[in-house]
Amino acid sequence: MYKQQFDKLDKRFSSYLFWGEEPYYVKKYGQRIADTIDAAESKMVLYYEDYDYESAKNYLSQASLFGDTNLLIIKRDKAIPKKELQELLAIAQKMDNSYIIYECYSNEGKKIESLFNDKNDAVHVRFFKPSIGEARSELMQLAQQKQIPIDGVSIEHLLMLLEGNLDLAASELEKLRLVDGNIEPKDIDSLVYALSPLNLEKFYIALIHKESVGELFAKLIEEEHNEMKILLGLTGFLQQLFLFHAHIRLYGKADSKAVLGYKLPVHIEKQRIALALRIKNYPAIFMLLQECELMLKTKTHSDKSGLLFSYLIKLQALF
Repeated sequence: MYKQQFDKLDKRFSSYLFWGEEPYYVKKYGQRIADTIDAAESKMVLYYEDYDYESAKNYLSQASLFGDTNLLIIKRDKAIPKKELQELLAIAQKMDNSYIIYECYSNEGKKIESLFNDKNDAVHVRFFKPSIGEARSELMQLAQQKQIPIDGVSIEHLLMLLEGNLDLAASELEKLRLVDGNIEPKDIDSLVYALSPLNLEKFYIALIHKESVGELFAKLIEEEHNEMKILLGLTGFLQQLFLFHAHIRLYGKADSKAVLGYKLPVHIEKQRIALALRIKNYPAIFMLLQECELMLKTKTHSDKSGLLFSYLIKLQALF
């Protein structure tokens, strides 16, 4: 089933599967159904590798003594075994007070969508990446709900800056609350960190791994990435790694959803964690980055490319 079809339904099911290419809608519809079921005090949420079949089964099988509702929410990027899922769906259908919401943040939902059928009192909804127009309308509606003063032009600028990433753009709207008055494109440029082009990110990773970066750096300059853009992009990249590092130190593990407010693809998340743990001397690194930024802004007649590259070599010694 697709989003438009589901929006027209007026029926409660015992189990729901939301999946596809757009995590924003997967999360939004999962939360919408959870709100209608109203089990805030008694729900069980299993995130990614925390899923455990026995725990899920025992929870759903609990009889209601005081009118409590059992709401099992599974948030994963993988499909759980069909045999286990069939058992859970059967329990939810049998128990009047039990429900399942499965938020599958990938196309693995295709492996299990057939189980979410009328026979199991269940429904599945697949979400695709929205067009710019649809994403713009969605963000405008969200901004109105949150009373964030932003117009359509600025919304489109935000989406372009984030390469059409609706989930990330929705998260960044919260950051834009800091702006006094109406939000304009210049405010977005100053508060929102743009997604790094592939070559920039490749360069930052090579730098951290202490690889030879001379050719990559020359290529970036040729591609008209100016020195300040390269430096600020690196600063933002390292700040993100520091957030992962701090979260791991505090909680013993890192989940990009908890760290960034949105879920990264699994392979990118693992890469970020590995890079974050590789770096030990964050304070000295950030001090050197600030010094480099000051030099680039004040040495107006110097060889800025040479200046930046000299600081990058100094940085490599700290990684």
